[in-house]
Amino acid sequence: MSPASRTPYNMVLPRDDRPSPGERDGLVGPGWSWAAFFTPWADGRPSPRYRWTLFETAAHAVDDLRRCLDDGNVSRRGALCSSVLRKRGAPRELVLCDAADWACVVHEVRAGIHLTDAGDAYFARWRATMEGQRFTIINAGVPTVW
Repeated sequence: MSPASRTPYNMVLPRDDRPSPGERDGLVGPGWSWAAFFTPWADGRPSPRYRWTLFETAAHAVDDLRRCLDDGNVSRRGALCSSVLRKRGAPRELVLCDAADWACVVHEVRAGIHLTDAGDAYFARWRATMEGQRFTIINAGVPTVW
């Protein structure tokens, strides 16, 4: 079980309180979720902000991420990031990077796994495999999806 606990400092919520399509109760999989990691390339432990909810499908999680990006709750260029996701096509596990500022991770949460553990593990694997391309991502000038 994750040592993370829900606080105002590590959560992301849409501006209005209506539920997103596909949103479910619970924090333990199976399902899909997303998290935003601030300064993803900085040394040391990352600073995640979790959505703290599960979704039925990857498409639902991506739609909810776009909703929060459009609200301006993640990234100073949230609307631009959201438009990049709209053009992406079929949703699945992905990482949306806004230069060196944010990495938003849409990930699967397997049965019996806490959503924060799943998000942290997916981000750590992605970061390790992309380490050699970090300057390409940082210097892209536009949000990128991996």
